Amino acid sequence: MSRRTLFALGLAVLCLQGAVFGQANKKLPFDTPFDFKDGHYKKNGLDPSQFTFRISPDDANATKGKSKDKTRNKTRIIEVNGGYNSVGELLYYPAPPANLVAESFLDNAAGEHALEVANEFRAFLFPKKDGGLPLSPAPPNRRQDNMFDTSSGYLTDNPLGLWRLTFPAYTEAGLTSPEGIAALAELEERNGLDLDGTPIIKRLSEINDLEAQGFIVLNQRNPDGSDGFPWVV
Repeated sequence: MSRRTLFALGLAVLCLQGAVFGQANKKLPFDTPFDFKDGHYKKNGLDPSQFTFRISPDDANATKGKSKDKTRNKTRIIEVNGGYNSVGELLYYPAPPANLVAESFLDNAAGEHALEVANEFRAFLFPKKDGGLPLSPAPPNRRQDNMFDTSSGYLTDNPLGLWRLTFPAYTEAGLTSPEGIAALAELEERNGLDLDGTPIIKRLSEINDLEAQGFIVLNQRNPDGSDGFPWVV
């Protein structure tokens, strides 16, 4: 691969990262991903002292750096993952900088709004059928890449990039009924197969159609945190 091609790919990664983790500063489109400062989290309704996890330069997937964006701190995130947006396009995104529980949202108007936003925008993680961990986001438990609901005004309404973890699972009807088998065969032809040998899901419209027909269920962790953190940045 030529240096020119590698440079182009690098720019593409940097441009797309802002689509999932917060919003890229329009004046700084190529700034590498950094965690937010405490003050910016608080301004947007979150209490950093109540995060159940927060990335730091001591983690293997981060280091120290300096962002051009004044809303960011000095934790530069170096891990990059791939997935799909709501229309099935490839996107890249850095490792989530924080895990959230109910107490992570401030008890004020900004916190209430942040919780509404976090519940509106879903990150779909696809657990393996036989893994015995239907609500686990761990990478070894995933049958395919994640998909993010980037619709509904995401670029303007979700400045921190808040997500409600949602875990789609195929139902018996989807896997065994004649109607389900036909629907999944069509999806397989369009998207290919995942690690379970079931069709890959790339688009929000596919999620909605499969759920409406009873061929998948969308599981979420309990908001009280008893199943683990329900939201991420």
